[in-house]
Amino acid sequence: MALNAEHIQRLIELQAHDQAIDAVDKSLLEIPAAIANLKEQIEAARKRASQAKTQVQDFEKKKKERELELAQKEEAIRKHSGELNTVKTNEAFKALQSEIDRAKSEVGDIETKILELMEQIDGAQQEFKKATTDFGAEEKVLLAQITEKESGLAAVQAKKETLLAERQALAAPIPEDIHKIYDHIRSRGKRDPISKAIKKSDGGAVCGACRMNLAPQMVIEVTKLKNFVFCESCQRILYIPEVLEKALKVGA
Repeated sequence: MALNAEHIQRLIELQAHDQAIDAVDKSLLEIPAAIANLKEQIEAARKRASQAKTQVQDFEKKKKERELELAQKEEAIRKHSGELNTVKTNEAFKALQSEIDRAKSEVGDIETKILELMEQIDGAQQEFKKATTDFGAEEKVLLAQITEKESGLAAVQAKKETLLAERQALAAPIPEDIHKIYDHIRSRGKRDPISKAIKKSDGGAVCGACRMNLAPQMVIEVTKLKNFVFCESCQRILYIPEVLEKALKVGA
């Protein structure tokens, strides 16, 4: 395939541009993921505050249940106390008095539990207040970060549009058959289809991408700048920078 120094130079410029587009594409994947992560952090903080509120409500519910139980016991004591004057036998009196004593003992236990629940409610309310304050502060910071990243995302999207337009202009002068080979190599996962052939002190050269030694005849062919020469190991297009530079100066 006919080739010249200008084609190689244009491919090098196109590759640098495509790598810039690759970097933008990477950001276009990373930024939405980062935004999603920040939103998850907000929801986690919201959940912590909600759990703290639920804890308060649970303790308050238990306290009301105990208060209802206490009222029932106190009512039973009043009822049985009134019945003491109406019993006819000593055994009935003792049985009723035993019921009253047991109810009074239970009242004491319930009152103790209510006091404990009041302390738990107080602690839970403090935790809820702290969790709410923390959530407000954390949400503010995270929302600011989300706004910043969303603005950054818009800027990156605009940058990609610009880069794609510039790429079209860069690719236009490159012959279609040459461009197809370049794109084919990129499509095979090599984001740098064109690579330097780096000369060694012993006169040989290696592929700048995969570092494999190049056959002497291959180095000669790369030097000619007449046809594509591909690395036998990684299949990248090869060029020698100093040879290319010299050829471009001659061509100018």
